Amino acid sequence: MRIVYYLTWLMVAVFLIGETARRGVGYFSINATTMIEDYLCGLLLLTAALVWRSGAIWGPTLMASAWAYATGGMFVPFAAHLEAWIRQETFRADHPHEDVNSVILKGVIWAICLVCFLVSMRNVVSKTQ
Repeated sequence: MRIVYYLTWLMVAVFLIGETARRGVGYFSINATTMIEDYLCGLLLLTAALVWRSGAIWGPTLMASAWAYATGGMFVPFAAHLEAWIRQETFRADHPHEDVNSVILKGVIWAICLVCFLVSMRNVVSKTQ
């Protein structure tokens, strides 16, 4: 679980700092849903990391819940961009299908979220048995 804890801090930076650096705060006027989703995800992961570190009994459950949210939140952006690339069709102007690096980055982020969710969920189950 130590690696999940450190990856949590990395993904907090990705969701909060990375999203702001990539799009800027002005993107709220274009697509507030995307920004709110990423910021909420970052804040949930931040809260989970802090609670985990405090040793609270509900820390593992919160960690698994935050990673579940992150996994679900990253699935649609990754899958939609991958589909656009496979079909060679741009569905959204800010997600050009030629941008393979974004597809790879979103895939890596989604994979990290999924693995961390599974590991943290396994940790919760093992603590309750």
